[in-house]
Amino acid sequence: MTDTASSAAPCAVASKPIVVFGERDGNRGIADELTLDGFDVRRAGDREFLRACCRPGDVDVVIFARGSDAALLEVLRELRSGAFDPDVSPVQKVLWIAQGGQEREVLRAFDAGSDDVIRCPVNYRELLARIGALKRRDRPASTPAVVSHGELMIDTEAHTVTFDSRPVTLRRMEYNLLLCLAQSPLRVFTKHELLQEVWGYRSPGATRTVDSHASRVRSKLAQAGANGCWVANIWGVGYRLCD
Repeated sequence: MTDTASSAAPCAVASKPIVVFGERDGNRGIADELTLDGFDVRRAGDREFLRACCRPGDVDVVIFARGSDAALLEVLRELRSGAFDPDVSPVQKVLWIAQGGQEREVLRAFDAGSDDVIRCPVNYRELLARIGALKRRDRPASTPAVVSHGELMIDTEAHTVTFDSRPVTLRRMEYNLLLCLAQSPLRVFTKHELLQEVWGYRSPGATRTVDSHASRVRSKLAQAGANGCWVANIWGVGYRLCD
């Protein structure tokens, strides 16, 4: 971690605890720095400790830090699937620290359900800024409780999707992509815009993440009775939702 001196970082007092998940000893440095800046920090090294560290609505942010990428991704996917509910909410805010800093690791973290990713070496000022941004990030007031378009209905509070009253089971990022498209069903989103708005990825580079997710969403809607045009690929531009 770079720029770790507490005196150089802005003081921030957390209203709710922050959980640092991964190797307990390996993440002691991050936890200690956050504690020095007034955060209530809890460290968890496995699933049971993660459950014990959280209470419904009690934790602001879970930081997935140093540890085995495969193991951390598995736990994050379980979290998003609701496996730890009600101790850890499926919509818990998550910040992933990409140890390798490579694009594929960053995209895997977003795909598994991370709300934000910071690359190593971690700049402590940036870490604080990203934690603060996540603490402030809630469902925008302009987003209605239910978003509907034709036979498609998205309950943004329950995070459920139905098509013609038939449930559509989507993974977290598939749901976020569909919600983004459904909020402006006549707008054509470029792939760059979708990577920024749905994945929060600032410098997308060459990736087929949007295409693969759009294909899966289209397939799952089709299984519920929607025709193949619902997630339309506008050649050379991007994607839009249409009936």
